[in-house]
Amino acid sequence: MSTKPQTARRIDWLPILLLLPVGVVLVLILIWPIVQGISLSFFNTRILNYSQGKFIGIANYNFLLQDENFWNSLRVTAIYGALSMSLTYLLGLGFALLLNRNFILRGFLRTIFILPWAIPEVVAVLIFMWMLDPQFGVLNYLMVKAGFIDRPLAWLTQSSLAMPALVMLTAWQQFPLAMLILLAGLQTIPREQYEAAMVDGAGPISRFFHVTLPGLRPVNVILILLLILNSFRRVTMIYAMTRGGPARSTETLSILTYNTAFEYQKIGYAAAVGTALLIILLIFSLIYFRAIIRSRSAA
Repeated sequence: MSTKPQTARRIDWLPILLLLPVGVVLVLILIWPIVQGISLSFFNTRILNYSQGKFIGIANYNFLLQDENFWNSLRVTAIYGALSMSLTYLLGLGFALLLNRNFILRGFLRTIFILPWAIPEVVAVLIFMWMLDPQFGVLNYLMVKAGFIDRPLAWLTQSSLAMPALVMLTAWQQFPLAMLILLAGLQTIPREQYEAAMVDGAGPISRFFHVTLPGLRPVNVILILLLILNSFRRVTMIYAMTRGGPARSTETLSILTYNTAFEYQKIGYAAAVGTALLIILLIFSLIYFRAIIRSRSAA
């Protein structure tokens, strides 16, 4: 019985060579900073004596678990994420349902509603700081004239009002993203389902709960997780508006990491907080990618 000699399998180096520059760039600007940040969390170091850091093992993590500021920031992040996600989703859903109908100037309104998403976060903060100003703010003026309040409110200097103001700003700036995603989801729902529901005598509310929401389920999962991820990693908007105050009422984990590193000069502990935030984001990212795979398989 003769056997044919097995030829060695040739390796196609062209794809590897084409991907090599991208891989090197990713390692330099993504992987290496993450590794550096995690390694810094095991040192007691400051900006001024960065090269003289002392290895302290997991002491930063032990302190993190006992730090009231960390647990407060985690609670603030959860509240901010839940409120901003809910308001953003409701606004996006409302405008998506409106723009899904056929009427005059629908294309023009779509363009107008997308504008808040195109505005830079710092510019959006300046706009809202003017609107919320206790003396000259248009929001206080309208609320006083309408009789909702007796005197202007100091939105950004009161702990009970700073978070609602931040949530309003976030929802205003982010709802176009939710609107576009939900509008795309609405347009994938077959018209026949609505016609069958109307034949069965279902009204608008019944059609919304039994046809629209089930049809948006795959989109909803992805959108909600995406909004939560954005709230966890948001820095510029919160820092420009409140800097985490007043009295740490808006200090999310991202702001705590920034303040600890650059205001309190505790680079090692800030790296530990950032590593904890990274783990949380990785968990939500895994859930996000799993949701995407499920939605694709369901489609």
